[in-house]
Amino acid sequence: MSDRTIPDGRAAGSLRFLVGSTGPLRVLAAPGGLDVPVRGTVIHDPGDPLPAAPSALLLLVGADVADPRTGTVLRRAAAEGYAGVVVKCRGQEADRLTAEAERCSLAVLAAGDAVPWRYVDAEIGCALAAYGVGDLSPSAPAGSEELFSLADAVAAVVGGSVAVEDLDQHVVAYSNVPGQRIDSLRERGILERRVPDDPGQRQQYRDVLAADGVVRFPRARDELARAAVAVRAGTLPLGTLWAIEPEGGLSEQAESALRDAARLAAPHLLRALNSTETEQRMRRDTLRALLEGYGPPADEAAARLRLGQGEKVSLTAFAPDEGSALIAHLESSLVRYCAAHLPSATVTASTRAVYVLLTSLSPAAARRFADGALGTVRAALGTPVRAVVTRAYPDLLRAGALRREADDILRATDGGRAGAPTATAEDVRHVVLLNRLADELRREPWLRLPGVAALLAHDAEQGTDYAATVTAWLDATGDVASAAAGLRVHPNTLRYRLRRVRELFGLDLDDREVRLAAWLELRLAQR
Repeated sequence: MSDRTIPDGRAAGSLRFLVGSTGPLRVLAAPGGLDVPVRGTVIHDPGDPLPAAPSALLLLVGADVADPRTGTVLRRAAAEGYAGVVVKCRGQEADRLTAEAERCSLAVLAAGDAVPWRYVDAEIGCALAAYGVGDLSPSAPAGSEELFSLADAVAAVVGGSVAVEDLDQHVVAYSNVPGQRIDSLRERGILERRVPDDPGQRQQYRDVLAADGVVRFPRARDELARAAVAVRAGTLPLGTLWAIEPEGGLSEQAESALRDAARLAAPHLLRALNSTETEQRMRRDTLRALLEGYGPPADEAAARLRLGQGEKVSLTAFAPDEGSALIAHLESSLVRYCAAHLPSATVTASTRAVYVLLTSLSPAAARRFADGALGTVRAALGTPVRAVVTRAYPDLLRAGALRREADDILRATDGGRAGAPTATAEDVRHVVLLNRLADELRREPWLRLPGVAALLAHDAEQGTDYAATVTAWLDATGDVASAAAGLRVHPNTLRYRLRRVRELFGLDLDDREVRLAAWLELRLAQR
């Protein structure tokens, strides 16, 4: 065990140090005390063979604390010399497990149920790495200046410009060594603090994050040859480190420097996960995943979004009338508005709209928020923007329904049909219903009345007005005189056309259900 100590006297690399330094862990049992050395972590499924890893902390992913088989794993871990195990209780009593821990003299720690295992592993790994313990190299004190110094040090060895990036391709730090080799793409990334998005580069990032070591990319067009390595904490990817290769290629010393630098950068990037900006990004990504239908379980999502148990949520959505080109500007405007007026709100965007998740607001308060935000973003964008507010939902299990309701109302307000600046389902429910019916008819064409389809085709081919005639008569609820006046024809002309509709297209307009179905189809055909 490392004999290093931290300022409060705790030994670095011990259970006591980890419990005090990492948020996710609490002690369930510690029969041998907490001054037990820890040298790393092992992620383990109870059904797999237990690897030999003395002094490691065993993360029991998928274990049930009430299952007797978990106690069997504890006994095996104690026999192999593990420092302890980490479990999730998930609302269950752990008495049986802690009793077994006392018998085999092995510590048991509990991680928060809503904290993903990869974050537990990463926090432990970087807490150990910060003091030279475990698989990661020791880090310099936290802070961006250290990452810039690290980039300079690697660039001096490699000979080319070096950049440290997070998973969103933001340039977190870069080298500034005189004479370093650099190209226009790197210069642009430094100036904009983000690498320009390109489909080919996306594949490069996937390759780097999937590899265990350094990945090299040859020169392409005006881009110089590059080498890159993933920055990870345990199994959690945190970002990438890139270096432009010198003219003679990458030396073994330079490749080793890249690997070492990636390990040194990991604690810094992990600490950044606790920053306000990164927390907002995590909340944004979580909300987007939920709305797209592939998000984490509701309890985990609620924890990431800082929602209390049973807290009601509603969704506001904003869409510019000019399409998707203004979405990024609209999103940034709403982020700033929420930061000033409602910090608990979470903002995320799709290709067509920006969504804001509201918590514990009454319908009236949600509408007031949307009205205020709408005035601000309209002024910022200088273009018409629509806003809608959904009903309040009891939990995040209905995230898909929230998104559908918001999108339905936005669609129904296209063209200014809502009237009010901010619309709700109550304002446009009838339009939403007609849109849904139109969607169903498009998905299932066999549901259409053959007579209506034939009537519309006849009008298109022959230039007749049967659709307008039937629609006017149905709109007038069968009043021939009123319908004829609206069409500016004689009532007898209208009666004649209605007879021809029955003869030519087989539409029995005396049947009220046929009348309803025909009216819906004809109205939808006119939209």
